[in-house]
Formats: sequence, structure tokens, C-alpha cells
Amino acid sequence: METQEAYRELGLDPSASDAQLKASWRRLVAAWHPDRNAAADAGRRMQNINKAYQHIRQLRDGDGAADDGSADAAEQAQEQAPPPGDSTAQAQGAPHAHFRKVRLSLEEAILGCTRTLRGHFSHRCGDCLGKGVRVLAHACSHCQGSGAVRKPALFGWYWNEAGCTDCGGDGRQREHCTSCDGKGVAEVSYRRRVRFPAGLRPGHVLSVPTSRHGALEIGLELEVEIEPHPLFQLDDDGVLRCEMPVNGYAWMAGRWVEVPTPDGLQQMRLKRDALVYRLNGQGFPATPRGPRGDYMVKIVPVFPEQHDPAQEALLEQLIAASTRSAQADRTQPMGQWQGRLKRWQSRHKDTDTARDD
Repeated sequence: METQEAYRELGLDPSASDAQLKASWRRLVAAWHPDRNAAADAGRRMQNINKAYQHIRQLRDGDGAADDGSADAAEQAQEQAPPPGDSTAQAQGAPHAHFRKVRLSLEEAILGCTRTLRGHFSHRCGDCLGKGVRVLAHACSHCQGSGAVRKPALFGWYWNEAGCTDCGGDGRQREHCTSCDGKGVAEVSYRRRVRFPAGLRPGHVLSVPTSRHGALEIGLELEVEIEPHPLFQLDDDGVLRCEMPVNGYAWMAGRWVEVPTPDGLQQMRLKRDALVYRLNGQGFPATPRGPRGDYMVKIVPVFPEQHDPAQEALLEQLIAASTRSAQADRTQPMGQWQGRLKRWQSRHKDTDTARDD
């Protein structure tokens, strides 16, 4: 995403402060989050808002590179920034927001979890304002404060003036910044233990309060991603589903099978007239920290494509035994049919006998 596009997405001007940036981002997240906004493009708009915020945040913290000419604008902003100690400059211990993504398993998103996050936070050096050198109060020793140096030309008969490379032409002495070792960017390591509540979905952003790491107060803005699951599928409407094959004969016989759930394996009774089963309260939470929804299990009965001789013999025995049992019970369809069939055969036999006579 381009820098100008990112500012337009957040409805801000590049001169907006960090506080205005965060306030605009929070306002847009609250307005476009899919849990609160039923618009068809709410999910896409939410992703664009987060990408824009991350791009600008990384750019301002020195953690990313600007594009399409925005590097020049950033350099101009640094040149115009007040020197350290000015009341309008950001204090070294002022809070910083670090934006990063966190991948959770589907079970962690359903049940909630606690994770220890480690990382590095890069920010613009406050002593040199990201330039790698500090401007001193006295004049440049190379150009004596003039901002230019004279160079001989044409056998020394004439002199040309060129901008002083030591001070950049402004006549002020500069020295190597020891705080950032001349890099313009300082890096701080952090380690935070974070509790992720149950019911977080992809795109949700969790704000973690600031804590001190070295000389900085760092707060985390964590965008949630959910890893693909080998067994479960989470629909866009928040319904958790699973499709599993089962033995066709076990399904016909109404046997018990083990079904995977977010809480582990669970016994479930099969029914010959059902292929989809609803497990109440074992699905994904309807809202963060809210009650869990239902879990839908679809079974696919599987039968052998071809039986071996032993299976054929067992099937013949099963068919014969079940047929005798069904025919003996006159209250069942097969028993009733057998009775009608016998009466018809008897009448048909009597008719054939009469014709012979």
C-alpha cells in the first residue's frame, strides 16, 4: 500500500500527529468491524484500514520504507522537526504503539489462550531525530559556519564555492550520534505475556496496555490471524463445521463413533435417518468472551466398493437372518408384504387348477 493511499484510507493528512492517527484508526475499526457492520464489504474495508495503519506506523517508527516519493516528504518532516528538548518534540519515554500480527490455532481462538510474545521494536532515535548525527550549537569547523567551502579551479586563478558536506550547508557542526550508533533508528527488545480471550476472529485487533522496556513505554496492537485447521472449518457466519467419513454399516446399525471437537474426542450416536448432527454449545463463540455457538458435524457413510468372500458370506447371513425376523413380524412392512404375497400365490394356484380341470 502506498503512503498517500494509506493516509486517504484513514482520512488523515500526513501532518497528523500520532495521537490523531491512533484515534482515527480506532474510530474506523469500531465503525467497520464485521461484528458491528453488516455491510458486504465490511471485512475488506477492515483489512484495508489495518494495512493503512500498519504502513504509517512502520513508516513513523522507522520499521518500514516509504514509497512513491514519500521518502522525500519524510526527510523534510525530519528536517523541520524541533530539536531534542523542545516542548513540541516527543519525549523519549512517551508511549509507542507497535503493530504486529499473531497467528492462533482454531482451538486457541475458540477456547482462549495465553501466549508469550517476543519481538523487537524499532523507532526513530529521539536524540538525532533519525538522522544518525546530532546538530551542535557551535559553527561547523570545516566551513567556519558559512555553509560553503572554496575550491580552487583553473590552476588556482579562480575559486568556486561548494556546499559543505560536513554540515550539509547550514553551517552548524554535527557529530556522530552515540545513542543509535549513527543509524538513526534505535531497537528495543520486548517480552510480553498476553491473554487472548475466546472468540477472536481473523482481523480482530487486540490492544495491549503499555509497559516499559528500557527507556520506552511500548503498547502492542495485535491483529489476529487463525491458522487453517486439518479437521474443522469456520464459516464466515461463525458456524464451526466438520465433515467426517464413517463406516456405512456402523451408520446403518446406529452405532457410537468418536467425533473430534475443540475440547477433544467425544462419543456420538449415529442415526440411519440423519447425516448432519448439531452439538449444542461446542462451536465458536458468537462474540468475543461470549457463549459458544453450535458445532455442526456432517457424516459421510462409506461402503466397500467390492466385498471379499468372507464379507459376502457375512452379508448373506445378515440378510437371511434379518429377512426371517422381518417376515415373522406381521406388524412390519416386510411381514405384511409376505402375508399379501402368500395370499396372492394361493389364489393364483387355485386359478391355474381350475383352468386345468
